[in-house]
Parts: sequence; structure tokens; C-alpha cells
Amino acid sequence: MKRERDHQFECGICGAEDRYLLHNVRHRTPSYRRLCTNCLLKDHRGLFCPFCFSVYEEPLPNDRSMCNKCPSISHKPCIPSNYPHHTPFICPSCSSPNFSFFNPTTNGDSPSGRIIDRDSARALVAAAKIAAVSMTKAAAMAKVEAEKRVKEATFAKKRAREALEGLAYLAAKEKEIIEGKGGSNYNGLYLSPPQITGKGEK
Repeated sequence: MKRERDHQFECGICGAEDRYLLHNVRHRTPSYRRLCTNCLLKDHRGLFCPFCFSVYEEPLPNDRSMCNKCPSISHKPCIPSNYPHHTPFICPSCSSPNFSFFNPTTNGDSPSGRIIDRDSARALVAAAKIAAVSMTKAAAMAKVEAEKRVKEATFAKKRAREALEGLAYLAAKEKEIIEGKGGSNYNGLYLSPPQITGKGEK
């Protein structure tokens, strides 16, 4: 049980423990995970500029550069002139295996022992926005699915009620026949109800 509780405070990808800086996100439908800022941004590289951390909204900017290795899209004006991976363009995340979008620095004077610089703060905000959009979409889809299930349940209930009514009707008719009200002969045997003939028959 304790281990299950611990998982609530761990990143679902890298396992980093940081209960205050984990984001709830829909990850690989239909599961949900809690991800750290760095893993969330690396898992949604096409949704923000890796230099200014602006989260994209439709339509995407025209003046952009796309990474040659991943879906990352950068604003061209945001790319530093001395950036070493211009041609072909490679985003910061793909340029180094140890790259991290979120890099709080250690400081003994801080109550938490860490200080978040400007870039890490921007990354944190971008991750929070992406997580919020993800969960909003998930909630909308869950609502649609719930409404669909309600309609299916209502239809199934109606069919079940009709089946029970039909069964009750047949049971009543059978009882009526057995009691001699519908078609019993003098030997105590009951006859089948008369068949309905076609319009052309006499």
C-alpha cells in the first residue's frame, strides 16, 4: 500500500520524486499519468517552442523551424544566432541526451533548497498549460463516453422492459388456455388458438 502511495508522487516516466511539481496528464489513451515538467515537455515536443516556451495554439506560426529528429517546432526568431544546430535544425532536446527543460538550482538559503530560474519557470508554466489542455480534452471525451453509455443503458432497459412485458403477456395467455378459457376441448386437452388466415382465404 505504501508503495502505491509513493507512485502518486513519482513521475510516470523517469520516476523522479517531486510531489509538488508533477502534472496530471492523459498519456497514451486511455491511461492517465503524473509526469514531471521535463518528461511532460519531452513527451509533447510539438506543442511549444523550446526556446521561449510559448504553448502553440492553432494555427501554428509560419516563421518556424522543425526539428530534423522529432516533432519539435521552434519560432525562428527565438533561435539564438550562435545556436550550433541550425542546418539541419535540431531542437535542444535532441541535441544532447542529458538535456533537461527544467533545471532548478540548489540553494541552501531557500526553504525548499532549490531556486527556479526564469527559463525553468517558463518551462513549468508551459507544462502546466499543456497538462490543463490535456485534462480538459480528457474530461470532454469522458463526458461524451458517459452520455453514450447512458443512452445504451436506457435502450437496453427499454428492450428488457419490452421483453418482460411480452413474457408476462405470454404467461397470462398460457394460463388462460390451461384454465379452459381460451381453447380447451371436452377431454381436458387444450387446442391451439385459431390461426389467422390471409385475406384471400375463407
